[in-house]
Amino acid sequence: MRVTPLLAALCLLALAACQPAPAPSSPPPDRPTVADTALSDRRVRYVMDVTLDPEARTVAGTARITWRNPDRVPVDTLQFHLYLNAFRDSLSTFMRESGGSHRGYRLGEKGWGGIEIEEMRLSDGTSLAQHLAFIQTTDDNPDDRTVAEVVLPRAVAPGDSAVLDVRFTARLPRIFARTGWATASTGEPFFMVAQWFPKLGVREIPGQRYVPAEAPRGRWSTHQFHRNTEFYADFGSYRVTLRVPAGYHVGATGLRTAEATEAGTVALTYSADDVHDFAWTASPAFEVYEDQWAHVRLRLLVQPEHEGQAHRHFDAAKVALERYARWVGPYPYTTLTLVDAVGGANGMEYPTLITCGTVYGLPRWARALELVTIHEFGHQYFYGMLASNEAEEAWLDEGLNSYLEARIMDDAYGSGSVLDLPGLELSDEAFQRLSYLTSNPGSGVIATPAYQMQGYSKLAYSKPATILLSLQRHLGEPTMNRVMQTYYARWRFRHPTTRDFRAVAEEVAGQDLSWFFDAYVYGSDVVDYGITSIVPDSTCAVAGSCGTVTVARAERGLFPQTLVLEFADGTVDTLRYDGRDATRAFHYRASSPLRTARLNPGGLPLDATPLDNHRSAAPDVAWAHKMQTKYLAWAQQLLFLASGL
Repeated sequence: MRVTPLLAALCLLALAACQPAPAPSSPPPDRPTVADTALSDRRVRYVMDVTLDPEARTVAGTARITWRNPDRVPVDTLQFHLYLNAFRDSLSTFMRESGGSHRGYRLGEKGWGGIEIEEMRLSDGTSLAQHLAFIQTTDDNPDDRTVAEVVLPRAVAPGDSAVLDVRFTARLPRIFARTGWATASTGEPFFMVAQWFPKLGVREIPGQRYVPAEAPRGRWSTHQFHRNTEFYADFGSYRVTLRVPAGYHVGATGLRTAEATEAGTVALTYSADDVHDFAWTASPAFEVYEDQWAHVRLRLLVQPEHEGQAHRHFDAAKVALERYARWVGPYPYTTLTLVDAVGGANGMEYPTLITCGTVYGLPRWARALELVTIHEFGHQYFYGMLASNEAEEAWLDEGLNSYLEARIMDDAYGSGSVLDLPGLELSDEAFQRLSYLTSNPGSGVIATPAYQMQGYSKLAYSKPATILLSLQRHLGEPTMNRVMQTYYARWRFRHPTTRDFRAVAEEVAGQDLSWFFDAYVYGSDVVDYGITSIVPDSTCAVAGSCGTVTVARAERGLFPQTLVLEFADGTVDTLRYDGRDATRAFHYRASSPLRTARLNPGGLPLDATPLDNHRSAAPDVAWAHKMQTKYLAWAQQLLFLASGL
């Protein structure tokens, strides 16, 4: 998920006309969603048949849920997420923590939602209703109903399965925290149906994540829905039939495998394997476009007033698909649905479906559309296939994803990848760095459970992106690519941890990276190095050919440093050191006078004050004039933008 004040501001700068949209096209023949062989252990299976009632704003129906016990001991309880109950009243943990506000939207009493389990039975007909109770797994709020536990009359033996038949009704809230209903600009209804069904938690077994391999039994990991937590579930198979009014356009996880019309209602069946969630959207207002990238069918559902930007969605999706395939690993699914949603439903990820969003007339120089599309696609890897526990280690999803987003945006669109105006450019790397440094960089630790974070946006997004971009500077891009490729190949569909990512990084880099992880993942150190002085030595045989350059470390954070000395005759001397000294003096001797000294010429994103990383041996009037001109151009552009708001 990615929404920030900067992106919101960029979206408001809709000052240019849209480009013509690509023409609608017929979809190619259906193909499997993934490879024929299982990619995951498929511990769960959901077979659902549900009906959307637009007037009541409900989704009601049945689910047959199959859970296979992966533990080494019999298990006699099952735990379920009931995420929609976060929006049933003002007493839930989510509402108490958020104050009823999310992404600038508020949820009032007329917009409440929720989920009711009307019946739960074993497949043999045994009722479980009396054994179902709400529990609180991460706080003591007795009014929170986002987790339920059912005690089974018979324990499920290791390797055996429990099969439950559930009848439920999901009452959708007015669009809030990524899900619900709204009215499109056409006056027609819009529905984003996400986190909408009773979803099993994860039974973590000995040796999985942080459960010791020698532990006698596993444990359930089923966190309540907090303001700052997202989602974690087991991989499995989904077969879902959606019944919607005729004339509605539907996008959903997986592949549409059947369609039938029944007295004004259309029944659409979708199939998805090796995914851990199922989400869908429906509205008669959508315009539908199709495109193709390699083996992936791209489908765009766009609001009519935004159809002129359809090509931008497709172009950004292809940019992401190509670079993720090259830098991380192949995308195994054959579908990707892009949704131009309404309001707070935008900027979110689900398996094979993402919500991107835009605004009318968004100019090409403001690439909020591209940034959100690329970011949400990246979640197909970190949230989707790697599927770390977002409640406990959010940075492994949002942070790694933001790091790749910055690389992809800057590689595809250049130094103005986020904002591209003459004299006023903002790259995604700079955007991540500014977001980190302007949010009290010395506070908070990214290896903190999301529901305990103070400053979630920084700790889950911008700080991890900034530290990983800095690690890339240290290791080199080819090595960092191998780190990401190895991590993905080894851990996809297996719920990795911070410990697993670190082990891969050290293995591929061939070095101990404890200094990095201890300081910036498990710690809150700040990096700040600078050149404090250049002192020529007048006793040298050749005037100005020797002297001392002093580098100082102003903060606790340690990071290897590169000092580059440039001499008047064009020669360059590159010096490296581990950055541990609070002050380090470098003595130089050359046949030509020193012109400039630079720390980390390629940039170190973690450095808090990079302006002191460059120093001239003599006043650099040309550089000062260049910067003065640049700042004046920025000021002119800002005044121009302000006049248009």
